[in-house]
Formats: sequence, structure tokens, C-alpha cells
Amino acid sequence: QTEYENNVRQWIARRTLHATMLAAQHAEIEAKKTAYESKDPDGLVEYWSQVLFSSEYPEGFPKSFALDYVATTKTLVIEYGLPDIESLPHLKEFKYVAVRDELREIPVSEAWLNRTYESVLYQICLRTIHEIFQSDTLDTASLVIFNGWVNYVDKANGQEVNACVLSVQATKDEFLNLNLAQVDPKVCFRRHLSSSENI
Repeated sequence: QTEYENNVRQWIARRTLHATMLAAQHAEIEAKKTAYESKDPDGLVEYWSQVLFSSEYPEGFPKSFALDYVATTKTLVIEYGLPDIESLPHLKEFKYVAVRDELREIPVSEAWLNRTYESVLYQICLRTIHEIFQSDTLDTASLVIFNGWVNYVDKANGQEVNACVLSVQATKDEFLNLNLAQVDPKVCFRRHLSSSENI
């Protein structure tokens, strides 16, 4: 056997493996598409999971959630893991101090950090609901219930806590009438949606 013949055999083997993998991927995509189009609850949950997983968030933000779909009421329940306050930047800037020839860290203010964190949580909630309704081309979700959970350490006792800090339900009609580009997330959450919070 020549080196050329060996190379050809290896190339054919790689091509065959690639074609097999590609066919399996296409079959999986077609199966998911069929499940979604047939409004199969598992197919819908998988579809919406992919929608939410494709959302881009800053590094360090969790991407964990559980979805439950109730076909009889066209309700999607989302249990969503929100970032804790430690996921936000704590440094405002670095300042060079010439007399000491050193960089000094300037932290953000506690008021800014708390205000920004609160806003981030409301934004994630609204964005998640928006992504579900916008992607629902088959009109299978009439109502979304979003429960936002945060894992954090209670500074008073040092214990880890997992708490639901935001809970909201929104119908598709009322939500798609919101102009999210113009709203204040907190005001929108409180005034236009059936909600509760513990931030």
C-alpha cells in the first residue's frame, strides 16, 4: 500500500463519518421541528429551552432554568436562576497614584450597586418573557409565569439561601402591547403585570 492509498482510505473514512454525523444532526433537528409543529409539550419545552439558552448574558451570569408547559391552559411556567449581586462589577475604575507609583482600585458605590442589581433582575425577567412570546410562532403560549430565584449568602447568619425574589405572570396579548424599549423595567413590572417581589 502506498502512502497515497492510505491517505485516500482515511479521507473516505472521515467523509463517511462526517456524512453520518450530519445525517444524525439533520434527523434530530427534523424530529424537534416536527415535535414543535405538532405542539407536543416536550417539543415545545425543548424549543423554548433552546431559545433561552441562545440568549447572550455577561460572563458569570447563570443560565439555569426549568420549564413546565401546561397544554390545556397554554401556560408556560419558568423557574429561572437569577444572578446574585456578586455577579455585577464592583470596581468603578483604576486610578494611577503617581507619588506611590501604584494603581488604586475605586469601587462602585453601594447605592449604585444595589440600584443596578435591582434593575438587572427586572430586565432579565422582562427579556425572558419577551423571548418566549416573540419566538412562539405557533401561538402555543397564552400565559407565562416567571419565578426568579437567587442563591446568595445571608450576611446576617452566613447561611446559603435560595429565594424566589421575583414572580410575575403575563398574558401574551398584554405583554406584546408593551413598548419594552421605552419602559422603566421596575415600573413596568409593578404597574402592568400581575407580580410580586422580594428584592
